[in-house]
Amino acid sequence: MRKHSKLGKAVLCTTLALSTVMLAAPAMADTSSDSWDFSAAPGLSIMPGTEVQIGEVTVPDPAGSECTAEVEASNGESVHQGHNINVYLNGTLLMTLQEIEDEPFKVSGDSEGFISSGSDELTVFLESTLERRASSEGSLTVTCTPPDDGGEGCTPGYWKQAHHFDSWTGYSPTDDYETVFGITASFDKDLLGALEQGGGGEKALGRHAVAALLNSASGGVSYDYSTGEVIALVQDAYATGDFEGAKNLLAAANESGCPLN
Repeated sequence: MRKHSKLGKAVLCTTLALSTVMLAAPAMADTSSDSWDFSAAPGLSIMPGTEVQIGEVTVPDPAGSECTAEVEASNGESVHQGHNINVYLNGTLLMTLQEIEDEPFKVSGDSEGFISSGSDELTVFLESTLERRASSEGSLTVTCTPPDDGGEGCTPGYWKQAHHFDSWTGYSPTDDYETVFGITASFDKDLLGALEQGGGGEKALGRHAVAALLNSASGGVSYDYSTGEVIALVQDAYATGDFEGAKNLLAAANESGCPLN
């Protein structure tokens, strides 16, 4: 079990660096960093087996971002070996630099990857492993690439073809249209039947609703809407009678470019 020192007033210098958001793809990486100088001095004794927090980074990126963490550390002014640098992600050990030696030097930690939850904290602890004082100077840098925010979609014409049925995820061509969307329609069709029918109004919405459903469920399509959003949009269209408005929104997303073969 971790035992934390109460030496909470070590010198911290936290810099949450630039977050540049570009409107064009691909998404630009965002970087956050923290540096510390926890140097050996009278009173800065860390007992064996205990840790003191010396740094912290809040990951400011949206959920689903692919992130890496890198540590560079030296043993500061210490003349004693026997301490580790530990980095925790939301309280769980992510990476460690072990047994920093008794001469000034720099060591870079291996980059460790994680997917951001959207509310992550990385904390850095200095751990004493011998009955000596431990000190450290260094930095933690976190770099995150936001997830793709949409811009892909396959048309009803793609999804209705039999040789593309293997691309259907979570749904079957024979699933009932009304049951899947939780609505009462003027036609009695399964999902494939709704895709294949011609006509405008409700029927046109049916085609694009099914295509949108399959796009949102596919792991190979970065679609503008989630499955829940697609179903809610269709239910709202049936509640209000605005089939054309919903169809236009889904058609625009379905026709934005299919990444599937």
